[in-house]
Amino acid sequence: MTKTLKPRGKTDVIFDVINTLLGNSQSDVRHAKHVTELTLALFNRLAEIHQIDTRGRFLLEIAAMLHDIGWSRTTNGGHHKHSRDMILEADLPGVTDREKTICALVARYHNKAEPDTSRHKDYASLKKKDRRIVSWLAAMLRVGDGLDCLHTNNVNITGCKIDKKTLTIMLAAKKNCTMEIRCARKKGALLEQMAKRDLVFRQCS
Repeated sequence: MTKTLKPRGKTDVIFDVINTLLGNSQSDVRHAKHVTELTLALFNRLAEIHQIDTRGRFLLEIAAMLHDIGWSRTTNGGHHKHSRDMILEADLPGVTDREKTICALVARYHNKAEPDTSRHKDYASLKKKDRRIVSWLAAMLRVGDGLDCLHTNNVNITGCKIDKKTLTIMLAAKKNCTMEIRCARKKGALLEQMAKRDLVFRQCS
């Protein structure tokens, strides 16, 4: 008997597109996937304070996977802006123009400047609700990227503790992760701002 194949959904197709974009840009796929895992772990564990729905999580996954593709267009910096442009140019099945803009800006803000309505017209043109989504998603991506700044997949997030004044991110690492914590702390100001809490990293193992 011939086995009936399950129809491929839009989610399957879009991740085929993402994998093609990663391949064509010669990105560090291992790094992209680990940053995505770290970032989605933050999203899941901070749900009570960011209150963004599962569609927002999907957009974060896209942005995290593609955050570094801009390196294929530059060798001297500014890759975050090229990543934004390449996402805007991409054909992402099932993603609306509004959602693609959110993904593009989240990727753009994974590095360097934080969202700023006075300096960034694309961000300023968004509705207030979408600016909040971009800021929250970018804040988590910045920390996730910082925690794999050496591209070694050394660190994993094991938990988050949310108090009135602090947000503690618990980490497990295969070896010393001083550099990763330093990078994540450096890039963590936006998450502190969005969470309205001081950011603390604690290595548990």
